[in-house]
Amino acid sequence: MDVLDHIRSAVADRYRIERELGAGGMATVYLAHDLKHDREVAIKLLHPELAAALGGDRFLSEIKTTARLQHPHILALLDSGAADGLLYYVMPYVAGETLRTRLERETQLPVPDALHIATEVADALSYAHGHGVIHRDIKPENILLSGGHALVADFGIALAVQSAGGARMTQTGLSLGTPQYMSPEQAMGERVIDARSDIYALGAVLYEMLTGDPPFTGSSVQAIVAKVLTERPTPLRTLRDTIPASVELAVNTALAKLPADRFDRAKAFSDALGNAAFASSHASTQPFNRPKTWNRVTIATTMLAVGALAFAFASMQRRGGVMVTESVVRFALSDDPGLRIRAGMTAPFGISADGRTIVFSAIGANGRAALWVRTIDNPAPRLLAGTEEGVHPSISPDGEWVAFVAGPSRVSKVRIAGSAPTLLAELPGVARSIGWASNDMIISEVTAPGTALYGVPAVGGKAEIAIPLDSAAGERSHGRHLELPELGAIVYSSKGEDPRSSELAVYSMRTRKRARLGIRQATPLALIDGLLVFSTGGGKLMAVPLDIRAMRVTGEPVMLSQRAASYETGTAVAVSPSGTVVYEDPSVGGISRLALVDDAGTTTLLRAEAARYAAPRFSKDGKRIAVAIRSVGAGRIDASDLSVIDVATGEATRVTRTGNATFPEWTDNDRRLVYAARIGDKQELWVTSLDASAPPARLVDIEGLVQHGVATPDGRSVIASRVVGDRYELVHVTLGDHPAIDTLVTPLRGDIRARYPRVSPDGRLVAYSERNSQSVHVRRLGGTGEIQISAGGGCCAVWAPDSRRVFFRNADSLVMVDLQIDPTLAVVRRTARRGFPSDPSISDSDYDLAADGRTFVTLTPVSAGATVFVAVNWIDELRRERRAAVAKR
Repeated sequence: MDVLDHIRSAVADRYRIERELGAGGMATVYLAHDLKHDREVAIKLLHPELAAALGGDRFLSEIKTTARLQHPHILALLDSGAADGLLYYVMPYVAGETLRTRLERETQLPVPDALHIATEVADALSYAHGHGVIHRDIKPENILLSGGHALVADFGIALAVQSAGGARMTQTGLSLGTPQYMSPEQAMGERVIDARSDIYALGAVLYEMLTGDPPFTGSSVQAIVAKVLTERPTPLRTLRDTIPASVELAVNTALAKLPADRFDRAKAFSDALGNAAFASSHASTQPFNRPKTWNRVTIATTMLAVGALAFAFASMQRRGGVMVTESVVRFALSDDPGLRIRAGMTAPFGISADGRTIVFSAIGANGRAALWVRTIDNPAPRLLAGTEEGVHPSISPDGEWVAFVAGPSRVSKVRIAGSAPTLLAELPGVARSIGWASNDMIISEVTAPGTALYGVPAVGGKAEIAIPLDSAAGERSHGRHLELPELGAIVYSSKGEDPRSSELAVYSMRTRKRARLGIRQATPLALIDGLLVFSTGGGKLMAVPLDIRAMRVTGEPVMLSQRAASYETGTAVAVSPSGTVVYEDPSVGGISRLALVDDAGTTTLLRAEAARYAAPRFSKDGKRIAVAIRSVGAGRIDASDLSVIDVATGEATRVTRTGNATFPEWTDNDRRLVYAARIGDKQELWVTSLDASAPPARLVDIEGLVQHGVATPDGRSVIASRVVGDRYELVHVTLGDHPAIDTLVTPLRGDIRARYPRVSPDGRLVAYSERNSQSVHVRRLGGTGEIQISAGGGCCAVWAPDSRRVFFRNADSLVMVDLQIDPTLAVVRRTARRGFPSDPSISDSDYDLAADGRTFVTLTPVSAGATVFVAVNWIDELRRERRAAVAKR
């Protein structure tokens, strides 16, 4: 049953729903017939996801205040109710139009008409304020025009929504207004909003009636509100010289930044609009005309305000509040603090075609990872039993099943309603992602020798190649795919000889034809309204028109304002064909603090400053820590530099300024740092001197993409992890005038992904992680012998100073392994220590052990709350941004 049928059924005994009148950010409006009183009414139905976040009892209790308001210029509240999770309220149906409709038709109103409307709205506000009710969302859409008079609608609804939201929505002072008309204090999320906030909003509406635009506009919510806090609107008479000086002064007073500088009563505002003498009597106190001295205090205050604004929006999201921006509703995927969502994987979220069901991987209170499911109208996630360690969830086209990977090569399925999992197939390699190509076939991206797309029957059976390689066109592997079940097609990433160079292609499962689309280095996400939505590096989302039947793009790509966190494996985002988005917010995710942890488990912050730290490494004497710090631009992570932090003082010194440095490692008795640096489309090993005795320079030229390098204790060689073709290797490189690769320290197999090498302090052993099997290994350097030291998963080893003990991380455990070195390598003992600081947003490689063998450095996230969000009705934002881009061309 859809929403319309649902509400029709719920109110059938009182109202007959006729048709939809329109929709806004919080509700959809329906024309209905009141059966008891034989009259037409308007029923506003809160969006289900917003209703689920509020709760019916609290909302209906709060809205009673609104029902008591009776005034000629206030649209009365006739009724309200809750039915089967739906929340609605009923108002008289007014034949006429909204002020927004008139503004869209006329742009600017005659001055007398604008003043008449503003005066009647002020009269309504004065009455409501006298009864202790603040509107909080005065805007042209909420002002109805009928019979030559103005009626204010939705009085107190925003307050009822905020009050009913409880702690989740009031902790951060949720701003449920509209940015163009928000007062500065409302935009800042102040909990206590008084009548002067409504007066500001009315001033903004009058400004728009007179000039055709609100006082402040911008490309995003943050941009608009930043102007509200820091800028002055263009003077009215500069834009329209027929406006009386008294009106300009009255509007300026209403729009004053500080509530104390505004009118204290709505009637005072309306009286000033009709008083020609107001300008001359108040010119000396006109807040916009006062000289402003931009001293250090003013600048600091302004910067703090803008910073607080950004924090307020981020905090609201982290705490699981609901944010309404035009028609898009955003809220946290889960506000359960005991549930840690895992977003750093190729396909972290599964979303149904209708956008109403979401499946994701998370670590629960028991410390174990599993799949969880939530629906848009129920904010409480539910565990899918039997999906322990499941990843890459994908929901079937009929919405009944979810397929997932565990093991890491076993494809299984389970009913979303609940059932025992069914094993479908064992893949020939490790699955990076899966997706339903139809109700009968599941496609999986498999890393074997090479990367290919395999088809698995949805009823179970043998995995077979789904798309043959086009060898004649130079294809060497396939990856990152988007299934289009209704169209019988797959959009995928086609790779040639160089795995770092890829291009999107489309393949018809019906005709077996394919075509390249000319879009490089991208991951396809969804096909919406003929637009292919895809992600690129740094978490950017883009859209391009795609004629899937002609198998070609038909326009230029458009960059979208929506962003998502970016990981090495891809972008943490999923998009449904209906236009719902699940994403990890890059502006709040990944921010952490450096902390020291002793062998008793006591955690101490090293420095108060939070940043996007990565890969902290102790110097050999334990007195300093080198760390990469990533920066953020335009909502994405796009640069990384190295700093050295003094352990005693916490002071940081930046040592690179190229924006391309990662994974620092100490060498030459702590005099230099070796690090990986991106140079164009390559990544190489570089070195920098900490005493500035020499400029940064390439350490050694190594074939392939170098991910990480660590120097041996004698400084004569490095162990580096690199990617050559589809091979992930560890190599031992001797340094000098004629560097050479001496030894491969891991077998050359395409399904082996060796990472994170660490050399023991005595230089005899190398520990490394094998990513695909999630295992940790130790082998002799320059000799024979290798053992796996992990059992049940793990990553990222660090050595104790005696070279006989090694640590690695496994979920929320720190595992200590005692080794036998001679005559053969062997594990003597494993000891797991629970409670070592961990979080899905922190990489397992983001820790190190000091030379004392007792002190660890690690990262602790700034917020343990949500960083993954759902945007419902995002399709409207996509359409608006596409139209705007086309209009500019």
